[in-house]
Amino acid sequence: MSKYKYGKNGDGDKSDWVRIQFVELTKEQIEHLHKAEKELRKAGVTFDTGYNFATQTRDWEFDYALKGARVNVKPEPKK
Repeated sequence: MSKYKYGKNGDGDKSDWVRIQFVELTKEQIEHLHKAEKELRKAGVTFDTGYNFATQTRDWEFDYALKGARVNVKPEPKK
């Protein structure tokens, strides 16, 4: 990972890095996530994914491997 700078995509564009964890998923929900991932790939958006079988958690990681999109994180609005 030393090849990449934190906050940069593989193509050099600045981006916030985000990890989304989908927890306690049903089999049907996992199937829908896989369909969503396939559709994003068709649209040219690729990123790292993972799955933990013990906790049934699916990960989407928008980091240096993200291609075809940029991630901007907005702070939560103050209440």
